[in-house]
Amino acid sequence: MCHIRRWKSPFLKQCFVVSSVTINMISYGFAFGFNASLITSLRKTNEIPLNRDSESWLASVLGLFIFIGSIITCIIMKYIGRRFSFLLSSIIIICSWILFTLSSSFLELLIAKILQGITVGLGSLGSNLIGEYSSPKYRASFIATIPTGLLFGELLIHCLGLICEWRDVALVIAFLSLPGLIASVFSPESPSFLVTKGRYDECRKVFRWLRGTDEDTELEAMIQTDKIIKETTKNDHKQSLIKLFKAKLLYVLTVFRKREFRIPMIIMMHLNLINQFCGTFVNDMYTVDIHTAMYGTDAYMFQTAASLDVQRLVSTMLTIYVSSKVRRRPLLLALVGLNVLAYLLIAGYIYGRRNKILPFDHMAIGIILHHFHFFSIGTGSFPLVFIISGEIYPLTDKGYCVLFCSILYSIYMFTNIKTAPYLFSLIGIEGAFCVYAILLFYCLAVTLYLLPETKDKTLQEIENEFRGYAINHETVKLNA
Repeated sequence: MCHIRRWKSPFLKQCFVVSSVTINMISYGFAFGFNASLITSLRKTNEIPLNRDSESWLASVLGLFIFIGSIITCIIMKYIGRRFSFLLSSIIIICSWILFTLSSSFLELLIAKILQGITVGLGSLGSNLIGEYSSPKYRASFIATIPTGLLFGELLIHCLGLICEWRDVALVIAFLSLPGLIASVFSPESPSFLVTKGRYDECRKVFRWLRGTDEDTELEAMIQTDKIIKETTKNDHKQSLIKLFKAKLLYVLTVFRKREFRIPMIIMMHLNLINQFCGTFVNDMYTVDIHTAMYGTDAYMFQTAASLDVQRLVSTMLTIYVSSKVRRRPLLLALVGLNVLAYLLIAGYIYGRRNKILPFDHMAIGIILHHFHFFSIGTGSFPLVFIISGEIYPLTDKGYCVLFCSILYSIYMFTNIKTAPYLFSLIGIEGAFCVYAILLFYCLAVTLYLLPETKDKTLQEIENEFRGYAINHETVKLNA
């Protein structure tokens, strides 16, 4: 840490601590993208026999077990610290890759995927941790590195899958996951966690190491707010264990009455739906079905998939710059709106091809529409959800927020991946895309109605806006 202390620029220090999150996100991208290499190899070699049902479980079980990791994260981030969650996540995902290299049965493969689901759940606080580490002017760009890392991990593992057998891929990825563990070891604890534990001097030291002294106003406002909250609840610590447990249970049951909790949770319910049903996961898991419907053949599937991966990654990297210049609400409206339009255009094109009513058809039309869809995903529907989630959770109840949203995200992912084949067979891919377009339009309308502008505001200012007032001694007396 000696060389780190000599750094002069707060920006460079923030880049270092954010890298611990981003590198772990690359590891999660490996986990999401590994199915293509694994299932394709096993279909060819039949080394471990799989049927359609077992393949669907390998594809969807990761989403089902994210909520287990989220529960663990909720406990860790409240009582142990944000940083420890990523340390544990890094260790478990390395173990999962080692298990893949040693697997010889479907059960072992399933256990490895379950471990990866728990790992992704443990890392679900990534955007919140970056939000706590970074300055408001850098926050959106730093949070945008999360989807960039995920997509880069998917691209890299798809490329490895073209030249390596699946066990070799798992072994290589185990080594590539080590930097995330190392970066987490050398990162400091979040100032927001330190302030909730009353470790104010340590909080000031870490906060000023990360951001310098120019943002002391935010630091002191955060400390003052925490002191006032602790004063109003200090009698809770004098209760017996049973009474304290009852009070905590009652608090969980009534937390939705708080505007600063309720409104962000409703927003995130809809943003997570946008993230899940924007098309990225369905395209990754059911590449052959969608490619065949759009092009009439799977002859150029790998070339097209590689170009889409690159284009989606570049689009997401573009968001890192754009989000620092453009306000969140107009950006969300424009880019998710493009996602809805892309769904409808592709649905119309597939319907026209299938019924032979197009006046002109060429593979280039499908390629252009496919890339247009991935542009809307890469610039808007995928990264903006991470950016906004890192800004709107209230400090006091952040653990509950992460738990609630991660459980929803897990349910959405499992439902999305499991139901897609049935939708495709029931109403066709074009019908499914129309359903997704309607869902995205509804979620966008609700989000724009509830979401205030968050660009360049401190986390405390955003929380106060949701609450409707800032916490100080006068407002505490009025609300007592």
